[in-house]
Amino acid sequence: MADAPLQAVRPPELVDRVGRGLDAFAPPDWAYALPDGTFGNRFDDPSAEGGVPEEGRYRAIYCATERAGAFGETIARFRPSMKLLAGLEQIEDEEPLDSELEGGVVPEEWRLSRRVGSTRLASDLLFADLPAPETIRILREELAAVAERLGLEDLDLSAVTGPHRRLTQEAGRYIYDLADASGSPAFAGIRYLSRLNPSWELWADFHDRMRHEPGEVAEPIRADDPGLVEAATLLGLRVE
Repeated sequence: MADAPLQAVRPPELVDRVGRGLDAFAPPDWAYALPDGTFGNRFDDPSAEGGVPEEGRYRAIYCATERAGAFGETIARFRPSMKLLAGLEQIEDEEPLDSELEGGVVPEEWRLSRRVGSTRLASDLLFADLPAPETIRILREELAAVAERLGLEDLDLSAVTGPHRRLTQEAGRYIYDLADASGSPAFAGIRYLSRLNPSWELWADFHDRMRHEPGEVAEPIRADDPGLVEAATLLGLRVE
């Protein structure tokens, strides 16, 4: 149905990523995949449920233009739940709450089991620009059946960056399958903006198309890392 290509953009000079192991940019091991074949992330490949074997599926490597964005996307899970926040509002006490009761802590264990690194993506790579109006228009047409199954009345920018992981994963696979005029893969990944802070520019790289030159060696995450501190402050977290 689509009659125009998706909007394409080049990657920034450097990107950052928080990952496990010495190579922060290595794709996740299939051993950690969920029963549906994804890793539970926004643009993971959902095609396992359609019978596509591992060798036919991509793994997404999530990066950020800013170091704080890389941290923010990974520590947001430590924010107090909405249920807890609602419960805390009902407590009437002049004494300050114990910090453990309030929650919102980035555990030391989390820091020690991860590393942060930066890399230079190949400048000729093309990424689908998810926020672009042309991209939204085409995805609205191509993923209409998916959106309807999910009970969505419309597919707009809020939908493709929102909580409907099945929709965003289907968008990821649709973009992965696109080819250019020569029949070669059209895109190396997806550019999108964080739901936590729209000033954080994010990149989902398809692992089998990612070409990069490692920058600094991935390093342990310090509690006073400026990017971590910035992200934690914005999200209302404290770092252990």
